[in-house]
Amino acid sequence: MPNMTRLYPMVQFKKDTWEIDEFDCASCFLLIGSARALLIDTGFGIGDLRGAVEMLTDKPVTVVISHSHGDHYGGAWQWEEAWVYEKSPLITGEKPMQEKNKTLEQINAARKDDIRLIASRQKGHIGYAYSMFNLYGYDIDDMYEHTPDEPKPVYHPITDGMQFDLGGGRVVTAYYCPGHAIDEMVFLDDYTRTLFSCDAVNYNTTMAAVPLPDCIRYLERLQELSDRYDDLYNGHHDFRALGEPLGKDCLPNIIDLAHQYLSGNYTTALVPSFWDGQRTPREMLRKGKNFLGFRAPSQEPYHKK
Repeated sequence: MPNMTRLYPMVQFKKDTWEIDEFDCASCFLLIGSARALLIDTGFGIGDLRGAVEMLTDKPVTVVISHSHGDHYGGAWQWEEAWVYEKSPLITGEKPMQEKNKTLEQINAARKDDIRLIASRQKGHIGYAYSMFNLYGYDIDDMYEHTPDEPKPVYHPITDGMQFDLGGGRVVTAYYCPGHAIDEMVFLDDYTRTLFSCDAVNYNTTMAAVPLPDCIRYLERLQELSDRYDDLYNGHHDFRALGEPLGKDCLPNIIDLAHQYLSGNYTTALVPSFWDGQRTPREMLRKGKNFLGFRAPSQEPYHKK
């Protein structure tokens, strides 16, 4: 293991439940049962995440990956095995969408660029030159870079409805919820009545991976499960404080906006980039704190077809 920091910002927000902040880039969640622990996502791979987890628990850890974007599986190499949706590119051996047609050097460079941009967005300094490393004393040039011969976990398949028994009555159920990504999974912890929506539900949501009616169907299923959870946590704390849940209106607003778009009865606003002003402003639907955007041919307005 390279000499990497374990000093992540982290907070215990419910009993035996931690949010680990990967330096404003991504959130990882540690759920501890009586027999074992569950780690939801591994961030970009900044720092010694495994070492940080082992400071919080000495129980064996099951690692689950919500989807195959680099800011969620980038640190998985620190473990021998991990679990991900059964048809994920990480299972099939394909390159994830964001890494196709890129060399390893280009992938590492893109990770560094995304880390800078996400860190800036997380702090709300849109369009403002900002460095998270001034806050955390962490130098991006010391970030671990992927190599051709680095260890890789064995990925095991997660199926829709699969359960992870952590012991002591703590059972976490995985649900398939594509939209942001083709292999997006969310995790429902009945023990703390918490839904970990990762990137499937967020105040800044992009639907890109499957046709819009399918996105809506899976989101509505999450809404139907709402009698089993009180709080909802996404995979980036950009529109919420560390350790604090999303608002109760977040998921209903996304569903409503998606229905508006599908029907053709909607208006859009030109929204400043959430990526530090370095990307083109986007036309997005807006309701309350929610922004909803689309970026794939499968999401062309259905009312125009």
